[in-house]
Formats: sequence, C-alpha cells, structure tokens
Amino acid sequence: MIAIVFMLIDHINTYLGQSLHLPLWVAWLGRFVAPLFVYLLIEGFFYTRNRWRYLRRLLLATGVMAIGNIVYNLISKSYINPYDQQINYFNFLGPQNIFLTLTLIFALLMLFENFKEAKLIGRLLGLLGILVMAFLLLFSEGGIYLLPITLIMYTARKAKLPQINYIGITLFTLALLFLAVQSHTGDQSLYAYLTFDNEFMMITVLPFIYLYNHQRGGTGRPFEKYFFYFFYPIHLWILYALHLILN
Repeated sequence: MIAIVFMLIDHINTYLGQSLHLPLWVAWLGRFVAPLFVYLLIEGFFYTRNRWRYLRRLLLATGVMAIGNIVYNLISKSYINPYDQQINYFNFLGPQNIFLTLTLIFALLMLFENFKEAKLIGRLLGLLGILVMAFLLLFSEGGIYLLPITLIMYTARKAKLPQINYIGITLFTLALLFLAVQSHTGDQSLYAYLTFDNEFMMITVLPFIYLYNHQRGGTGRPFEKYFFYFFYPIHLWILYALHLILN
C-alpha cells in the first residue's frame, strides 16, 4: 500500500509535474517502488501454491496494460519518432507497463528454479531461455536496472542471507550514483541532473526490506490480492488522459 501511494506520486510527477510545478526532488520519492515490487514478487514466487497460475495472471495484466498503451500511443501519436518522423513500433510497448517487467522476471525465476533439476538438454534449453528473458528485460520498463536487483534479491532469498540484499543493493546503487555524477555535463546543476538520472535512489528500498517480518499482511480477501492489478492500469489511463488534455 505504501508503494502504491508513492508510485502514484511518481506518476503524477511524470505526467503532470510541470503543470503542477512540483519540485525536482519529488522524482526521488518513488525510486524504491519498482525494486520493492520485485522483492515482493520473489517472495510471492516462493510462497504461491501455483506458479503457472501466477504467471498467467501477470501475462493477462500485461496484455490489458499493453492494449491501453497502444490506444494512448495512437491518440497521442507517441509512436512517431520526433526526429525522423518515422514509426517506432517499440514505442507501442510504453510508456508504462511494469506488468511486462514483472512477467519477464517471474519467468526468469521459473527458469532458474528448473535449471538445476533438468538434464543436459533441459539445461541447454533453460540457459537459452534465461538469456532470452534477460535480453527482453533490458527493453522493458526499468528492466536494465531491475535485472541486477533481481539477481541480488533472488540470491539472497535462496541463500537465506538478507545481508546479500544490503551489500549488493548498496554497491549497485553507489555504482549508479558514480556513473550519474560522471555523466553530468554541466549544462544544468548537478542537483537537477541527479533528479533526472535518479535510479541510484533505489537504495531507499532497503529500509522496507529490513522491516519485512515474513508474515502475510492484510486479511486475505480477494480485493486485497487483486487491487493492484486494477489500480495500476486505471490510474495510469486517467493520468494519460489528463496529460493529453493539458498538453
């Protein structure tokens, strides 16, 4: 629920930030959300009674969000490259579809789990599948950053060593901060640039991981289980519409 609130703030800033004159630092607030979703996804992967059903649910959500994105891109003409005025079919995937990223991560986890139990042919096919999933992740929302985060969190979960999360994520985000500072050209202040190249703020997920008590929250009602699947596309479609109206 906390992640959903900050995700909403982050998306409001993305689509309406200039219109609302929000301060630049708001861009830092939601950087913990995606890695926290990955952390919870990995927990769910090990706790769920049926991984295939979980994967199908993610695939369905991915498809629904993809349809909404296609409609938005057709209306806004975001699929046209502004530089050469050519159609960019890759743009139809976006602008937002975290379900696609989570689906690819979940499939990657399934391949990891099946790899060690497979025979030679199965391992070769599994390795090919892992490489394909990892490659596709690089082109999904946040995937280029969430792939290393996934590997860190999965290793920590399998080894039952939470310290791997703290050390791995800290080192990874410090590397991102170093790269961001190094790429600063001086055309704008370092502060303004770091609110744009801001993925190093994923380090803020660590307090949430530390506070996690490995107990299921909520009451177990279906509403709680499926709330995010409805909230995510609906709130984005509303923001898409507002963005189009204001621009």
